[in-house]
Amino acid sequence: MVRRALAAASFGLMALTTACSGGIFGEVPSPSPVTAASVRSAVNNSTMQNAHFRVTGTLGIQGNHFPVTGDGVLEKLPAAALSLNLTVKTNTRAGNLSVQEVDIGGLVYTRVGNGQWTSAPETSTFTPTAPTTYVGEEDIGGTTTWHARTAENGSTYDIWVRETDGYIVYLSFTDTKSSLSMNFDTYNQSPLITIP
Repeated sequence: MVRRALAAASFGLMALTTACSGGIFGEVPSPSPVTAASVRSAVNNSTMQNAHFRVTGTLGIQGNHFPVTGDGVLEKLPAAALSLNLTVKTNTRAGNLSVQEVDIGGLVYTRVGNGQWTSAPETSTFTPTAPTTYVGEEDIGGTTTWHARTAENGSTYDIWVRETDGYIVYLSFTDTKSSLSMNFDTYNQSPLITIP
């Protein structure tokens, strides 16, 4: 009796899968292939206005490499901006250095410790939220993401974007001297980034 039921179920399943490939269901269109442009569009069209992240990595300065930790905010709206608060472990008597950086309106503002803010024009011509190469689909902490990349002049940004809503989950930056990883943890809760 059980064998007959299993045989009938197997036959039914086989008939159903055969029918699904044509005939009754016809040609079911598959989703468009994912590209760097579609990942960029997902970020641009998402409801993400800003996102807070934790940062870890290593900064290469004058041949030395220093561990870095901190946090920051990536702002998409009302205008693109970035704010970073970093602690650089110098491994010297100087101890740890705090570095603040704000990138807004084409200028990068920097302050070390309690010193004065300085500014300089932004020299990079590329952005992590505008990838040029699609890498593939990846799981980040149980979240399905699209992984895309931008590379220019020895620097590489990798971005992982949540498939369900276009929110950024993870960013990494590497060049010949430094590497930083940004793990995003909250969205649309950060104050507006302003010029210091």
